Amino acid sequence: SSGINAEYGTLVVDGKEVETSWDEMAGWIHQSSSLTSSFSTAWLVIRAVQIFLVQIGMLLLEIGSISPKNTKAMIIKNIGNSSISAICFYFIGYAFSFGEEGDDFVGWGGFATTGTMFIGSTSSATGNLVYNGATYAHFIYYFCVLNLVPTIVAGSLSERTNVVAYFVVTFFISFFVTPVLMHWAWSERGWASYRSRYLMKTGVLDFAGSSVVHVSGGIMALVGAYVVGPRKGRFAGERASVRMPRQNVTYAALGAFFFWAGFYALNMGTIQNFQGDSVNALGKVAVNTTLCATASAIAVAVLSVYREKRIEPYSVVNGICTGLAGSSAGCATMTTEGALVTGLLCGAVYFLLSSILCSAGVDDVTDVWPIHFGGGMVGMLSAAFFTTQSFYKIAVLDSGDATPCGALYVCDGLGWRLFVANLVFLIAVSAWSFVAGLALFLPLKVMSLLRVDKLTEDAGLDFMADKGAVPLKRF
Repeated sequence: SSGINAEYGTLVVDGKEVETSWDEMAGWIHQSSSLTSSFSTAWLVIRAVQIFLVQIGMLLLEIGSISPKNTKAMIIKNIGNSSISAICFYFIGYAFSFGEEGDDFVGWGGFATTGTMFIGSTSSATGNLVYNGATYAHFIYYFCVLNLVPTIVAGSLSERTNVVAYFVVTFFISFFVTPVLMHWAWSERGWASYRSRYLMKTGVLDFAGSSVVHVSGGIMALVGAYVVGPRKGRFAGERASVRMPRQNVTYAALGAFFFWAGFYALNMGTIQNFQGDSVNALGKVAVNTTLCATASAIAVAVLSVYREKRIEPYSVVNGICTGLAGSSAGCATMTTEGALVTGLLCGAVYFLLSSILCSAGVDDVTDVWPIHFGGGMVGMLSAAFFTTQSFYKIAVLDSGDATPCGALYVCDGLGWRLFVANLVFLIAVSAWSFVAGLALFLPLKVMSLLRVDKLTEDAGLDFMADKGAVPLKRF
């Protein structure tokens, strides 16, 4: 048509107009798209490696919170958790989570990295199969996310639980319990996914796992701690709490900082496609993660001084972890003011739930339930309040009919819908995890596989782990 050159077009580069042919322009666009895809794949793999730092953090936190006589058993447990989780996720877990077939409840397809999800067509140039690197990156990222859950659960059961029982629980969590939750929230077809928008026409907003990872892990940990019973000497008459020996607060503090570093990768890594404005959300995610962690730590420190007249270092360390658990749901969509409020609430809820545990006579060694359930619950509800429509569009590349926002804002009537969706999903995850916890721990207890005998508990699980290499006279 008039005014349009059929052979050449004009690009604006660094503020200057550059005339180029349409063929060249198409080539540049294709190359740019290819580079974006390659960068997204590399980004996801790098983030996965950094998320694995959380495993180091959890191990140090747990070792710092237990007696030295159980250290080796804890190391064996954590190595076993990661190994079993990887194999289960490879054969079955990923297919149940993100398989292209399946239904609203569970995925299907891609078992053991097979099928078109992982292996594409044959290359016309070489005749070799073309592997889908983006799917492999997706696999390793979500393995590192899933691997957090059995490690979370195991922390509450420390110092009196049979190592074999740990591994049985890890097996079932990794191949079924958590993959189903991941499918519900993050797959294309899950009944609660923001991608499918079946739930309240918005889907749930759990950006990086406040409910899928933390609420779920916290609930199963609570069930496990209750079923296995407290450590010998943990409670005196009338459930009076007795402080048990702890190895070293330095280990716990180092663990919290590894935990913190890993959460930058976990929260930022959920932005997986660098298209449009989504890359602009990365810095904001990091800031919100920081604010949640620090505000929670400060809240716990203040409450500790108020109640105990001193700052309890273990409590502050746990406050950091609680804030991080709370940051995951809305780290990319909340305002910074919302992140601050979320962190303060996380600290207060941790302090309250930790006190309730002691009063109830439940021995949760590393305060898993107050940290992960408390932080995850606050994070889910806060995300449903403090999410803005503009941040949601940037973070998730929203392409739905209407973009939701938090209940504090007005956006086509979807604010309260998002809140209801998050509340419904929070209840569903809690119920699923509670039932799963009972189904896992009660049979183990009935079969006398859950708890070690009294002699082993007194001597230390290291005695069972290496047949007495740890001298008993130390204890």
